[in-house]
Amino acid sequence: MKYHISSNALWSAFPVPSSVVDNHIKMAGALQLRALLCVFRNPAEEISAEKIASTLSANTADVEDALTFWAECGVLSSEKGETVVVEKPVAEPKKTVRAATVKPTREEVAKRGMESPEITFLLREAEGKFGRALRQTEASTLVWLCDDEGMSIAVLLMLVEFAVSDGKANIGYIEKTALSWLDSGVCDIAGAEQKINDIYKSRSCWGIVSKAFGIDRRMPSKKEEEFSLRFVGECKMSTELLREAYNRCIDATGKFSIPYITKILDKWYKNGVKKIEDITEDGKKGKDSIAAYDTTVFDSMLSAIDRD
Repeated sequence: MKYHISSNALWSAFPVPSSVVDNHIKMAGALQLRALLCVFRNPAEEISAEKIASTLSANTADVEDALTFWAECGVLSSEKGETVVVEKPVAEPKKTVRAATVKPTREEVAKRGMESPEITFLLREAEGKFGRALRQTEASTLVWLCDDEGMSIAVLLMLVEFAVSDGKANIGYIEKTALSWLDSGVCDIAGAEQKINDIYKSRSCWGIVSKAFGIDRRMPSKKEEEFSLRFVGECKMSTELLREAYNRCIDATGKFSIPYITKILDKWYKNGVKKIEDITEDGKKGKDSIAAYDTTVFDSMLSAIDRD
């Protein structure tokens, strides 16, 4: 089906720069286009981001970011007081050389989108996963991770999807995780899937440990994470044995100590202990005693840890 402009609509038409369609429409999100139309609808007025946000029932911060996009494209100019006015055409800004570690500006991101269908795809898909228009820092970081850090678009989008589904849809977490994956050699979907599985496994193991020790649900420290992966993920220690080791630690030292509990569990694992009844001193059935552990040695170790 073909469409044409209704003659009635032309009576109330207002101009929009051709560069909006020719150069920027591929990179512009829905909110960015709607905000721009609000500006050009009243070109003689200075329109604040708050007023546009109210008109569009949108978040003011998102509208400000949308207007920043058009300002950096040279379509709008911003002035103090968070007002936006239509800017007259200006000469193309000189190309600046940036260090490899500096993230691209909005203008550079837009240019990359014009040059590369893959980059356009990355930003469009990321926008869909976030469920909104990308902010400047988000678009810049994603392009930087792809262009400068060498992360594949497929892996990057997989990370974005995981972050959103995990309730961590912030660019700081995505950047930190992406760099960690790159440092560990993740370069394809299989490697990314393994990393995500490792995250879920770590959480599951820590959940078992924190329940056995009566610890409030929180993020584990690095040592606690390693502890839970070792004794739950690898050694398959039961909740019953974990709780018993914890109780013995508290009874002997009066405080919670990962090194102390590790020593107990190491001994049990070496002796093939699978349940409480397997805990022995001499290989016979029955529970061993706290005396089986040299608390003097542990007290010295704990004192050294406290001093550190």
